[in-house]
Amino acid sequence: MNKTAITGMGVISSAGTNLNDFWNTLYHGTVTYGEIPKYKADKNFRTHIGARVQDSAWQKNLTEIQKQSFGKAALYAISASCSALENANIDIDTVSQLRTAVVLSTTMGEIQTEEEFSEIRHQEGFGKIPKNLLQKYRTDHIASAVSSALQLSGPTYMVPAACAGGNYAVGLGKKLLEWNLADIVIAGGVDVFSRVAFTGFQRLLSLSPDLCKPFDRERKGLILGEGCGIVILEREQCAQARDAKIHGILAGVGLTADRHHMTAPHPDGDGAVRAIRQAIQEAEGTVQDIDYISAHGTGTISNDKTEVKALETVFGAGSVPPLSSIKSMIGHPMGAAGAIELIACLQMLENNILLPTVHYETPDPACNVDCVPGTARKAKLSCILSNSLGFGGQSSSIIITRE
Repeated sequence: MNKTAITGMGVISSAGTNLNDFWNTLYHGTVTYGEIPKYKADKNFRTHIGARVQDSAWQKNLTEIQKQSFGKAALYAISASCSALENANIDIDTVSQLRTAVVLSTTMGEIQTEEEFSEIRHQEGFGKIPKNLLQKYRTDHIASAVSSALQLSGPTYMVPAACAGGNYAVGLGKKLLEWNLADIVIAGGVDVFSRVAFTGFQRLLSLSPDLCKPFDRERKGLILGEGCGIVILEREQCAQARDAKIHGILAGVGLTADRHHMTAPHPDGDGAVRAIRQAIQEAEGTVQDIDYISAHGTGTISNDKTEVKALETVFGAGSVPPLSSIKSMIGHPMGAAGAIELIACLQMLENNILLPTVHYETPDPACNVDCVPGTARKAKLSCILSNSLGFGGQSSSIIITRE
C-alpha cells in the first residue's frame, strides 16, 4: 500500500504562529497562558486563566475581503492552511488544479460569532443583527472558507468529534488518499477562545485556577486554550516524485467510542485502549515499536488517571514508554489539540527531542509514568503515538514514523 506522507505543517497557537517560534517555546518549557483581564473582575468565574493567541502575525496570509467575510475560526484555518502549503512547497495554482480535500475538526465552531450576535440581539433586537454575521456562524463554513480561499474543488468535511477531532480529521484524510478520492488533503483542527467554552468548563469544575499540571498528584484541572493546526497529507510516491521533504509517515490510525458517559471517561479507558491497539495494528507494528507517547494529558484528575490506566493495559504496568503533555504549556485548544500536538510530534521526530511536561513536582501513584518532567530530553525517535480523547467517549490515536 502507498504510504501516507505528511509534507506540510502550519500552526497558530499561544506558543507561536510559525513553526520555529512554536518549537522554541515548547522546547524551553515556556508557559503561554495567564490571567484574562476581561474575566478578572467577573464574580461569575472562579478562575480567570486561559491561553490566548497574542501574536497577530498569522493575519499576514489573509486578504481584507476574507477578514470581512469569514469568522475567526475560518480565518485561523485559512491562514494555517496557507502556511502548511508553503511549508510543503506546494503553490496555490497547483493545489487548485488537483483533487485537494479539506478535512477539519472543531469543538465550538464559530462560537464567538454567536456570542456577538447574541449581544446585539439582547441590546438592540434581532432585526439589528447584520446578515453577514449570521452567515459567518455556520460550522461548515470553516472548511468551505478554506476551499473558497484556495479555489479548491475536492471534497470538504467538518468533523465534530470534540477534543478528539484533530486526530479524526487526519485519520479521515488518510482514508481519502487510500480510497483514491483525493490527491492532497489539508487536514487539521481549529477552535477559538470563547466565553461559552470558558463558562462551560467552569461549570464542570474542570478548570485549574492557576497551573496545568498533567500527571502530578496536585493537579487541579485543565487550562482552556485556542489555536489551529494544519498538516498536508499526500501519497508517499507523489511526495517523492516532486522531491518533497517528508516530515513523517502517518502509519496508523485508531478511532473508537467508549460508550460510557457524555463528559466522563470510561474508568478503564475502554475506548482509548481499543484506539491505541487499532493504530498499532494498522501501522503493522507492536507495542515495542513505540518510542514516545504524546499524551492527551489535560491535567484533570480523572482524565490523566484513566489515560495512564489505558496505556498500562496496552503496554503493561512499568513498561509504558516516555510520554508528555504540551497542554501543560499551551492549555487545551479543544478541537485543534490533536492536530497541534501532531505538529509537535513531527518536530520531535525531526529533532530527536522529547518535549517536556512542565509543573510536574509530586508523583501520583495512579500515574506512575515517565512524563519527561520539567525539561526537554534527547532521545532516538523512530515511532510516536499521539492520543486525543474527547467528550462523548470519542477516542483517537495516531502513529507517525520516519520516512
